Amino acid sequence: MRYQSKSSVSYMFRNFFKLVYVTLPVAVLLALACWLYKPSAEVELFGAVVNNSLTMDNCSQQLLYVLSVLRFGRYWWVMLCALAVFALAMSIAVVKIDRHMRMGLMPVLPIRRAFGIFPLMLVYILCWISVSELCVLAVIGVSFLIRFVGNAVAIAVITFALTFAVRAFLTYLFALLIISFPLKYSENYRFNRAMSYSARAMYRKKSLMCMLSLLYPLCRLGVLALAYLLAPYNLDILVYFVAFLFAVTYVPCLAFKAYYDEAGGERRDISKIMFG
Repeated sequence: MRYQSKSSVSYMFRNFFKLVYVTLPVAVLLALACWLYKPSAEVELFGAVVNNSLTMDNCSQQLLYVLSVLRFGRYWWVMLCALAVFALAMSIAVVKIDRHMRMGLMPVLPIRRAFGIFPLMLVYILCWISVSELCVLAVIGVSFLIRFVGNAVAIAVITFALTFAVRAFLTYLFALLIISFPLKYSENYRFNRAMSYSARAMYRKKSLMCMLSLLYPLCRLGVLALAYLLAPYNLDILVYFVAFLFAVTYVPCLAFKAYYDEAGGERRDISKIMFG
């Protein structure tokens, strides 16, 4: 006999069908939003850099359109709807996973309890999106300031490198605060205190933090490249869907696993299984 694995990946796959009906609508909406505003345009722009077809006349305009909020275009409302559904799904996931790990029972659809943390979750997500977009706009501002270089390819490469660094840094900050909602919901902390505690606890896990900081921007580039390659076959939306489904289902599992690692409480979802 042995105990089930406590890892977040194992937890997600063990309980995938208990969580997927919550995260599936989010993945569909986010994939649709991505398909509409074509984030793989970043890959196309990188291809233009490689092919040396980028000029000083169109460089700044292309960077602004591909990286800034202008990429949402007339479909901005689809992204807002997706973010609202995302906040609700994450709120439901928090309630379900907390109950499961604390009591061994997973409620089917705890809407009433989820609405208790939904406003805070929505504000939290919108703040993260706003900060992310402002940071990317700052990078684009730098690209305008270095136009004196006189080389469009050099400007684009520097902009891409800075964007990658900014996304890695934002991922690091997100990882610092990842157990904030488990602390808020499970321990009834005030949210500012939960964020402070989370930052202190996660800062000590330097290897995990560094891995997450690099993993997200690298995986994002991989997804965009794969979507670009499959776009002629109209399969790019499927790539976005699978990526979002995995990410949206995995993140709350990782958050609660990190919370229990830090709190040291007994997890009631773990049971004994037979070898082989």
